[in-house]
Amino acid sequence: MIYNDGMAKYTIIADSCCNLYSKDLNSSKIDFHVIPLTMIVGEQEFVDTESLDTAKFVHAVNEFKGVSKSACPSPEAFYEVMQKGDNIIVVTLSGKLSGTNASAMAAGERLKTEHPNKKLFILDSLCASSGIDLILYKIRDLVEEGKNSFDEIAVKAEEIRNKMHTRFLLQDLGNLVKNGRMSKMVGKILTTAKIKLICGDDGEGEIKKYGMAIGTRRGLATLAELPSKEITAEDPIMITHVHDAEGAAFLENQLKTKFGFKNIKVRLMRGLSSLYSADKGIVIAY
Repeated sequence: MIYNDGMAKYTIIADSCCNLYSKDLNSSKIDFHVIPLTMIVGEQEFVDTESLDTAKFVHAVNEFKGVSKSACPSPEAFYEVMQKGDNIIVVTLSGKLSGTNASAMAAGERLKTEHPNKKLFILDSLCASSGIDLILYKIRDLVEEGKNSFDEIAVKAEEIRNKMHTRFLLQDLGNLVKNGRMSKMVGKILTTAKIKLICGDDGEGEIKKYGMAIGTRRGLATLAELPSKEITAEDPIMITHVHDAEGAAFLENQLKTKFGFKNIKVRLMRGLSSLYSADKGIVIAY
């Protein structure tokens, strides 16, 4: 949704399903803020702030045998940041995977009432993790170019979202299955075989299967093939991982040497993405 117009510095807001920190996008033209979700692991609560020790968090998830969950931010958390800006862009994880987008929308309705002269655009990314990162980087570039009006950036952000592909290879699909993001049948298959599924967004905010392979290396090699069918060698690719720098480096090398991709960023996942991707999980967006 879009309200009114403005010429002020941009305030860009994301939730912590992205893997960026304030320093990654802050500039003379941008104030960047990440609204944290909360992860619940048994009796422990972890707030997904910039100071979260993700290695400690992943260890707690691995040790806990029950269902680890997440709680979305309140509308108030979004509103507190929104009201400080004049040109405000919000990017959330898929509304079909979390109530975070609904919280942002509720905050936006309040802002519309209390500050009708501010301009606000809220984008449901329809994806998660590295997909959100790539959308944010592209919005950053549009702002920094200084050639686009707010409304033009909003339109282009939707176009970027609609062309975005997010794919992943996880070593453990347990949390996705336990939290209803994937079917229990899939979970049973993977506990009885060394099959690695390549899954991703379906373009409408939910998860579907795109391929499979025997073993992690073959799975990553299969994952590397997917962008070559969709984008050019000059287009950007984002890789995020849960403490698997070796696997991410292998995937990056495959993309560069086998398919000629040049513009690749690699990042460690923040807490929320680590919860659902699990230890050694790898996500790619393009």
